[in-house]
Amino acid sequence: MTLRMNETVPTRRPGRPRREESGDIDQQLIDAAMQMLAQHGPALTMNTIIAASGLSRKTVYARYPNKPALMAAVVRTMLDYGLEPLVIPDRPHWRESLHAFVDQSLNEVCQPQAMTLRRLLTLDPAFMDKVKPRIEQVIVRRYMDPLIAFLDELVQAGTIPPQDIPFAAEALTSLVLSESHRRFFQNDIDVANDPDRLDEFAQKLVRLFCDGILA
Repeated sequence: MTLRMNETVPTRRPGRPRREESGDIDQQLIDAAMQMLAQHGPALTMNTIIAASGLSRKTVYARYPNKPALMAAVVRTMLDYGLEPLVIPDRPHWRESLHAFVDQSLNEVCQPQAMTLRRLLTLDPAFMDKVKPRIEQVIVRRYMDPLIAFLDELVQAGTIPPQDIPFAAEALTSLVLSESHRRFFQNDIDVANDPDRLDEFAQKLVRLFCDGILA
């Protein structure tokens, strides 16, 4: 766009940012908090978050008066990221597809960010009670719904015998989450250095599931 002579570029009056600008600022701040949280854990300070965000202290504290308020926003954002169903990979054999899905699920629930989220929730039981319905919703939509659809297709095709599919999906999801619980309480969270160990555990879960629960 070109300006005619004597025209000036309109400027926004000082004051509160527009809604879209405010949303960008919030996202910038939460992204910085999530990144720093993965590096420093719950001991993360507001000063570190502010420095990483590139925003001023005034801007940050105008939105989040303290660290618990910002952490609550971070938790809600992290949970919102998990609402997309996990895709079950297409493999030559359905057991291979199931193994790939279980392995990917294990890597997600055992990653440092997930462990940090769990630790944040344990620090504030009251907030845990508030977000518990959303956590359950994430588990259902992210893991159980794809499993139910996958197992239903196998039953319809006659590949596995008819059974209580929602129960079977819930049982496998519980087994996956149990490994996350174990690692959290034993402080065994370095997933990046032991992908083979997780893959081996995924193979065991698939064998137990296919030869036990489904059989």
